[in-house]
Amino acid sequence: MKNVIQFFAFLFFLSISIISCEKDYNNTCNVLNPAEEISWLKEAIDNVKEDEYSYYVMADYNGETVFYYVNCNPVVNYASFILNCNGDNLGHTNNLQDELTNMTILWKHEASKCNL
Repeated sequence: MKNVIQFFAFLFFLSISIISCEKDYNNTCNVLNPAEEISWLKEAIDNVKEDEYSYYVMADYNGETVFYYVNCNPVVNYASFILNCNGDNLGHTNNLQDELTNMTILWKHEASKCNL
């Protein structure tokens, strides 16, 4: 009987783990590969694919997944916007940078000149 209880406890915790993974998936704009499956983001990345100084970051902001462009070229001065899954502008990176968490590189040029 003790083994049966342990088995069901294991199944319960396994189920909780699987549900937690689904929440992470849903938090990423309900897609597995945002760089390919979100049309506005794919188009934005396509526009900078040849730039060795460019990359895109995915992060969390106020409980939602967001994206922003970075250019590491030392002679370029630019402003970047924080965009949500729909491509809506939530503000500038210089104003919101401290509120971003879980930042990960979403896309970068394969011969990137950025120090990542």
